[in-house]
Amino acid sequence: MTGVFTFIGVSTGSSAIQRIYPRWAAELGLDARLVGVDLPLDAPPADYRAAVEQIRDDPNGLGGLITTHKLNVLAATRDLFHELNDSARLLHEVSCISKRDGQLHGAALDDQTSMLALNRIRDPHDWADSELLLLGAGGASVATTLGLHHAPGAPARIHVTARSSRRLDEMRKLHGEIGFSIPINYHVTESAEAADRLVAGLASRSVVVNATGMGKDRPGSPLTDRVRFPEDAIAWDMNYRGERRFLQQAAQPGVEVVDGWDYFVYSWTRVVAVVHGIDIPASGPLFDKLSAIARDSA
Repeated sequence: MTGVFTFIGVSTGSSAIQRIYPRWAAELGLDARLVGVDLPLDAPPADYRAAVEQIRDDPNGLGGLITTHKLNVLAATRDLFHELNDSARLLHEVSCISKRDGQLHGAALDDQTSMLALNRIRDPHDWADSELLLLGAGGASVATTLGLHHAPGAPARIHVTARSSRRLDEMRKLHGEIGFSIPINYHVTESAEAADRLVAGLASRSVVVNATGMGKDRPGSPLTDRVRFPEDAIAWDMNYRGERRFLQQAAQPGVEVVDGWDYFVYSWTRVVAVVHGIDIPASGPLFDKLSAIARDSA
């Protein structure tokens, strides 16, 4: 019988994956369909439990991908999982649910997928004296630093910003727990102008990342239109859709602008591989074919 791959989000019906996944399934020879579960931000814990229990109890349930609700899902359903991977335990979130012999396995994969996307932008052995600035201290930034902790190469220094100290304190605590050894500065930037100054002060060839969600989930950018990027910088917006004002601001001489498309494809193909128990290489003909299918369907 046709398997059910569950997508837990806020507005799953409008996601491009609704058009992409059926074509991926055909390409990969998977007999499965995607079913979206829409939950409002900070839904009651019972709603998260119901969604995960449906995956567990449905004989055709294969597993699922969680977007916005990663932290809340695990907080409400931790007892339902037979096993969690190391990243899920460290980050207190789950982005991938797979089912084996009727038991649920939870994983946080964003540290892997963020590094796959970052490594397409900057060779991990080619950081030299360049720096990385993560605008925003939410889950995407935390996962990126966790990925860099295990990476073969790293920036000379990492900078992370937030509008208040709470998120930065949480990140600092996690870094202390894992023995994070990359030099890192945590900046409270109460205004976009303050973030502008950080960007302008970076070393040449640095990478500036919009990890705030601004430009997709909400309008605007963490920077002002007056921002000046360092020489030969790379500006990476983790968003693959929306107005992406950040990339418009970064369209300056000598600056390479990169959107979140590869990050989107990696995020989904990693989960598809785990849920279906198949191998999808991170590069090569199959990955390129899946990426091309996704672009054609988006």
